[in-house]
Amino acid sequence: MKKTKIVLLVLAIFVGAILSGCATTESISEDQIIAPDPANPFQGTWVSMGSQYYMHIINGMNGEWYIFNSGVYGIGRGWRKQAVYTIEKNDNEYVTSNHWRISVNGDILTVENMTYERYVK
Repeated sequence: MKKTKIVLLVLAIFVGAILSGCATTESISEDQIIAPDPANPFQGTWVSMGSQYYMHIINGMNGEWYIFNSGVYGIGRGWRKQAVYTIEKNDNEYVTSNHWRISVNGDILTVENMTYERYVK
């Protein structure tokens, strides 16, 4: 009986690891990496802090927002595009075409209340 419980525990941990399919910066492809531009603080690839489940790719003043899809049993994993936007100056702040407030402070991008770190490979 004790062996059965141990086998079930190990099996549950294994299945849980497969289903979680955690996103990592290794799952960012080369074509998703945009080099920073000193003349444009928004430009670059930005990954959410704490977990790598959200990403913004900003080239010039055009951006794309992605969510990491872990897939079923780890199959179909990858970044899925959720929104496309442009960044515009509105009075004293910048907003996106889909009305998100956006700002940059060094290597930290803030979109509404979420923060992202600049990803540089």
